[in-house]
Amino acid sequence: MEKMSLFTILALSGTSLSFLIGGWHVSLTVLVAFMIIDIVTGVIMSLVQKRLSSKIAFVGFLKKATIMIVIVLANLLDVLTASGVPVFRTMAIYFYIGMEGLSITENLARIGVPLPRGVKERLLQLANEENNNK
Repeated sequence: MEKMSLFTILALSGTSLSFLIGGWHVSLTVLVAFMIIDIVTGVIMSLVQKRLSSKIAFVGFLKKATIMIVIVLANLLDVLTASGVPVFRTMAIYFYIGMEGLSITENLARIGVPLPRGVKERLLQLANEENNNK
């Protein structure tokens, strides 16, 4: 009986999550892969720079969880419009794939992995803009 209730809870949780994210799509696979790669490259970068911090890692995980919450909200907007086309969810996922890709590239540059000159120049430009805005 106890196993049955555990399976029921797992099934209900999986069904609810599937509804909330709008079903699984290849774009979600790419996003989750980018998130995992970003975490791994971030840890490697922290080890190389000898700045590994559980507090910083925890904040990073919270950001990843928040990204998933935004995807749930975007999917709910798609459900609300009842158009049958996941416009908001797709835009949110593609935006976060781009952001994760940028973060991965920044991590690679900080680790010392060779990058094309144009990519390095753009990263430096973005870093300068960010520092000027602070």
